[in-house]
Amino acid sequence: MNSRPAARIHWIDWPALALFVALAAIVLLQFLSRYVLNDSVAWTEEIARYLLIGVAYAGSTTALRKGEHIFLEVIYRRVSLASIKPLAIMVDLVSVVFHAVLTLLAVWLSIEADRRMISVDLPKSIVYWFVAAALFSTTVVSVWRLIQRACLSSREILSEIDKSAGNEDAV
Repeated sequence: MNSRPAARIHWIDWPALALFVALAAIVLLQFLSRYVLNDSVAWTEEIARYLLIGVAYAGSTTALRKGEHIFLEVIYRRVSLASIKPLAIMVDLVSVVFHAVLTLLAVWLSIEADRRMISVDLPKSIVYWFVAAALFSTTVVSVWRLIQRACLSSREILSEIDKSAGNEDAV
């Protein structure tokens, strides 16, 4: 019998899930119209592309919140225990700056974008504004992770890294 509680979806994960469901529905419509009806719906490919962009950026917030973004776990294992907390804080600071700069660039791109989608008469800036919002949410999550890590000891940070890597018995 599995003693793990049922997974609950966090509120910040809903946009990624909603976009993924919409993407699945559009791809299914595209498949059915092309191969079953033999008459492809023209706008499905472009909209699916934009939804995939949205899934990627909204999903990055989820991955960051769960601590599942790719990182070099081996570095934390090679440094002394006293160096783990300063290293983790430095990495989190770089993450905050990186996401904040990307957010500002996405906002700038959204403001400057004046093109329209090809198959649907909508501005492409809709996609760019969504990307900017998703990047802003990753910036907020990065700041939150930085604050949380600043309150932890080096051993707790290493334990958190082991849990995210699936090595719960390593510490």
